[in-house]
Amino acid sequence: MSLEEGCRVAVETCMGVKPEDRVVVVVDKGSRRIGEALKDILLEITPHVRFFNLDIYGKRPLTYFPETMKNAAMDATVTFWTAKAVEGELETVRGPFIKAALYDGRHAHMVNITEDIVKTGLVADYNKVEEFTKSLHSILKGVKEIRVETDLGTKLTAEVGKYKWIATTGVVRDVGLWNNLPDGMVYTVPQNMKGKAVVDGTLGDYFDEVYSLSQLESTPLKVEIEDGSPPRMADLKCDNKDIERDIKEYLNRHECSSYVGELGFGTNPYITKMIGSMLVDEKAPGFHIAFGDPNQDMTFASWSCPEHIDMVIQKCDVWLDDEKFMENGRYLKDLV
Repeated sequence: MSLEEGCRVAVETCMGVKPEDRVVVVVDKGSRRIGEALKDILLEITPHVRFFNLDIYGKRPLTYFPETMKNAAMDATVTFWTAKAVEGELETVRGPFIKAALYDGRHAHMVNITEDIVKTGLVADYNKVEEFTKSLHSILKGVKEIRVETDLGTKLTAEVGKYKWIATTGVVRDVGLWNNLPDGMVYTVPQNMKGKAVVDGTLGDYFDEVYSLSQLESTPLKVEIEDGSPPRMADLKCDNKDIERDIKEYLNRHECSSYVGELGFGTNPYITKMIGSMLVDEKAPGFHIAFGDPNQDMTFASWSCPEHIDMVIQKCDVWLDDEKFMENGRYLKDLV
């Protein structure tokens, strides 16, 4: 599958760009080719396309949100972010850009996108992804307790239902909404959670650029979670001391950084293998958790946070209210 095919799916199917749309595309040197492919397709549909390269505004990480970019995002009806995640920019640039983009538009967040990711996760039938995701969402929103176990030692129990379940289908048509692309996920914020998470899959934020999937598979991250309001990381260990040090530092930056901010299920059946990129791997059928920001505006959680790190746990067995729903990372129910 080609880069153009994946970008065309993003523009035409996922974001449904129309001739009257005003579009902004944000790139950096690593994603410029993808951004150019998006721009070429966009210009077939609308002449109202603005293109920003983050690298021209200074050395990364940027410590400010450029005013011209902010104004363009607030004026846009559709935005695409393809630049990579850089430590510190979630609070200074990336988060503020999303907020500005949603002022009068809808947003496609393609952070850390690569050509391999486009070909792996975007060349899909997103109408089927949407159907699959909505079907799982209808099941999960009635669940009260979720249990998760793995052969490696994960044993988690979570109480859910207080906060809203969110379905992100990859099809974004309404003002004020945004999705990561590639997409396909249902998630919420647990009001209670306890146990141990043995993380042997991809780490999020900028850590999938630092630590490979193979490193997590050979030296899983072990996170103890204690009940609280909200639940939080109580202890963290890893045989790879670099991973242990860096993730422990991340989860202790603020009090909220250690809160469990997400519990989610991937719903894109076209993603058949992990590739070491969170943008793809959390969307593959399976389970993940996250610490930090709970996407308060969507979930109605009671806090917000400048950090957010997803953690994929592979080959999970999952029970929904004592009914087994997933085995070895595979759904036991036909959702489409």
